[in-house]
Amino acid sequence: MTRIPVSQAPALLPKFNLHVRTNPQPGSDTYVYDAINTDIGIAASTSDVCVKFFEPSTLQSKGQLKYHKDQITEIKARSNSLLSASKDGQITIWDLRQALSAAPALTFKTKDPVLSFDMSIDDTMLVSGSALDKNCCAKINLWDPRTVAQPIAVFENSHSEDVSQIRCHPSISHQFLSGSSDGLLCTFDASQTDEDEALLYVANTGASISGCGYFGPSAQYIYAHSDMETLQLWTNEATQLADFGDVRDLAESGVPIDYIIGCKYNSQTESLYLAAGTNEGDIHLLHVGAGSFEHVQALQSGHSGVVRGLNWDLGQGWAVSGAEDGRVSWWATTVPAQPPSPLVQAVSPTASSQKDKSASSRASNGNSRRFAPY
Repeated sequence: MTRIPVSQAPALLPKFNLHVRTNPQPGSDTYVYDAINTDIGIAASTSDVCVKFFEPSTLQSKGQLKYHKDQITEIKARSNSLLSASKDGQITIWDLRQALSAAPALTFKTKDPVLSFDMSIDDTMLVSGSALDKNCCAKINLWDPRTVAQPIAVFENSHSEDVSQIRCHPSISHQFLSGSSDGLLCTFDASQTDEDEALLYVANTGASISGCGYFGPSAQYIYAHSDMETLQLWTNEATQLADFGDVRDLAESGVPIDYIIGCKYNSQTESLYLAAGTNEGDIHLLHVGAGSFEHVQALQSGHSGVVRGLNWDLGQGWAVSGAEDGRVSWWATTVPAQPPSPLVQAVSPTASSQKDKSASSRASNGNSRRFAPY
């Protein structure tokens, strides 16, 4: 694959400076899987099956939630709430206005390990993706949180491997995206409870998906990165826009990268950023351009091991990260950023990759749509 150009663009984002970090107990081998900001402080999911809370300005401990029986796979924040999912087959919603020792406000149970989940923008739909079960089914469960009891629909034919990612559309309450170890990105209309009718588009990335999500002014694009550290961009109608290949090759351009942490879309500047890390704990932020990258900055000295999670809010000037060294780091900045050029202004879409045969007829309509750059 052709070497991807990388330029330096430090003015695109305000500089994140390390404000404070936690110090793990000597001899501790506890990982931090993810760290997010909530209404009561920083929440971090850890390998000892806890969600621990910290005061942002000092990272002093504020307590913990200990409920799940197996690895916590994902946590999310909503107003006055924390949501957590686990390989124990449960998704829980915690009311953060209550004591951390209180029971969950709501619990949703499945028979399979939950690998990812998301809640619709209007809080009327909860979607989870599960690991492949003994019958070789990888299920997507849909609930109405207002009724809890049983899923309102179960989709089990769209993926043939673990459903590793679920992302709800940021503005269309009944639409969501799933990503899987089978390499497929599937877009669903959850207003249809029949799986064949609900499945709108299928894109085959050709690699086991570790992360995906919507971006663009109208969330009309999708990013997907893989366990093989590759990055691709698609339209939400399954037309491929860009295939950057293995981002570790950026080391040839002077940006040492060992793995992808995730992607973040900044709606204010309509820009997509890639966060990638080194085994020594450095974090690199890159603006994803039209067939190229711009290296914006490196966040250093916050960690000494693989960084598992990074979340930020440019408007409020903070970032929080968690890593395998057991540390949570809080980064802060107040300097305004210079907006970059539009993301996909010169990309010509390529034909979608060959789809899974079982889904090709349902995906064909998406491949006929053309991409209109903004």
